[in-house]
Amino acid sequence: MAVNARVLGATALVAAGALAAGIVGQLPAFGAGDSAQVATPSSAPQSLVCPGPAIAVGADPADADALSATGSPKRVTGTVGGTKPKSTALGKGEVKGGTAPRALSAPAASSAGAIAAAQAEQVTVGDAAGLVATTCSAPASDVWFAAGATTTGRTTVLTLANPSPVAAQVGVRVWTENGAVDAASFSDLVVPAKGRKAVSLAGVAPSAGGTVVRVTSTGGRVGAALEQRTVRGLESGGVDMTGPTTAPARVQVVPGVRVAGAAAVAVAQRADDFADLQTVVRVLVPGADATDVSITATPDGGGQKVTVGRRVAAGVVTDFPVNGLADGTYTIRVTAEQPVVTGVRTAVVGDAGASRTPEDGAPAAGTGGTDGGAEFGSDAGLVGGDGPADTSTSSAQADPSSTSTARGIDLAWFAAAPGLSGTAAVAVVDAPSPVLTLASTGAAATVRLSGATEATVKVPAKGSIAVPVTTGLLVLRGAGGLRAGMSYAGADAVAGYPVSAADQAAEAVRITR
Repeated sequence: MAVNARVLGATALVAAGALAAGIVGQLPAFGAGDSAQVATPSSAPQSLVCPGPAIAVGADPADADALSATGSPKRVTGTVGGTKPKSTALGKGEVKGGTAPRALSAPAASSAGAIAAAQAEQVTVGDAAGLVATTCSAPASDVWFAAGATTTGRTTVLTLANPSPVAAQVGVRVWTENGAVDAASFSDLVVPAKGRKAVSLAGVAPSAGGTVVRVTSTGGRVGAALEQRTVRGLESGGVDMTGPTTAPARVQVVPGVRVAGAAAVAVAQRADDFADLQTVVRVLVPGADATDVSITATPDGGGQKVTVGRRVAAGVVTDFPVNGLADGTYTIRVTAEQPVVTGVRTAVVGDAGASRTPEDGAPAAGTGGTDGGAEFGSDAGLVGGDGPADTSTSSAQADPSSTSTARGIDLAWFAAAPGLSGTAAVAVVDAPSPVLTLASTGAAATVRLSGATEATVKVPAKGSIAVPVTTGLLVLRGAGGLRAGMSYAGADAVAGYPVSAADQAAEAVRITR
């Protein structure tokens, strides 16, 4: 995880205090009583990075490797105290067109309250169309992503934006269903000061049915995002951009997973090359030991749970299909004996009647799940399953000047959420049907919502609840220890992102001498 400047300051003071106390303790006493000083390190300013527009690979017919953008995302920003964050445009790097990523800054949380920001973009130009909504993340030196694919028709782009005044040396490690990728070219990337670097994962992990990515940096910290586009022949399969998921842990919580148009998805996923419409939970064990993994999907507000489980090998990406989920929002909990990294993918198909189906009698792809109970069966054709990963090829390449959206297919990746502090903020973007999910891993809680939406919400112990909200900045009070996520869905759109923990103010340190 990122090392915050204020944490370094507090650590230095504690170390200095311990050293001073040790020295004084070795000196003879002269009758004077112990004295103490209380020092409070200066709280660092808050900062976020908004990654900018969705990036296409090879949209220029003359350059198959060129990166380009056309959009200009709309942002919602603010702080709990009402301070307006300062916005600074960063360099575009090698990406042609579109607007630049933005660095946002605000005074320390102790004076301005927690900062929050998010961006949204409806992509309509190019070979893939869909809703892109993602949070603006704090610059960090160590982040993880559990999303993406690079099989035929799938492109995944990693965006690195450096808001600091010094260059960042970045290392990127990639895992697929075949294990860790040996990519020397990704071990020492340079992201210029106040600039951006975007790279396609296809160059280092081609034909990957699923990817997990770790980004580490020295020098400047970076704001990172991962984008996936899907095109099947001439038909758009959607586009999404996701921020970092939480670091490896034995328990991961993904709140606000949005399932929409489930019936249409169930029909469409039966066709060749459409299996990845299915809802899956992606898991990687980055350590050396295999582990048993249990996944529980619970409807927000209560209802029938769906549980999936299996032993997972270390170092390989595995997708767990989760079947039987009706339309709605869910909180997905992943537990394991070893630390794991987790993400969840869903999709929406707007027109069930237009969905292609296999020949009569052909089985649906990846339909081995059950409602309730546990599944330890085959998920052949899905990443890390008992059968080979889906590497089928499309019969035609998409024309980059046009987008087929007859069925309105879109996809979304949902990241695991961190625990919140007592007061948190979330930016709600202008996108279809915004819903906030609050999930508890322990005791019940009463959360007061203010700002864009005014409400008092009771979150049950070890349960979750979904609350429709409106566009704008939303303040959560009494949310300590909860996990939260935003989700959006329309007839042909789906997206979501976790609510980040507030940037904590520095605490007082007592130095005894």
